[in-house]
Amino acid sequence: MPPAVTDSLDIWAVDSQIGADGSISVDFLLPTGIYINLDVPRDATISHIKQLLWKQAHSYPLFHLLMEIDSYMFSCVNQTAVHEELEDETRRLCDIRPFLPVLKLVTRNCDPGEKLDSKIGVLIGKD
Repeated sequence: MPPAVTDSLDIWAVDSQIGADGSISVDFLLPTGIYINLDVPRDATISHIKQLLWKQAHSYPLFHLLMEIDSYMFSCVNQTAVHEELEDETRRLCDIRPFLPVLKLVTRNCDPGEKLDSKIGVLIGKD
């Protein structure tokens, strides 16, 4: 059997052909319609990436129309072609493996605490 060969274009693979510093160029779309391209570390957490984006977004027009940073989360299309909302900001970008390095900043539908309460209620059988 021939040795396994990884796809050299898979930027999420451990032995991919990315830069020596381990950064990936990611495109971000803000709710204001502004498009920002940033180089972010491949293994950065979503929280860290959001902080980097927020710092960069200060210099773009319409920043004053954005709410506070905790009001937003990222969404993307993953490798299995499923639209995924990235609520858990402790996950790393290389573990999420978006189909393309494109993240959309979307407004959170509710407070994360409310969503947790709802999940706990479902688990214990209460509405």
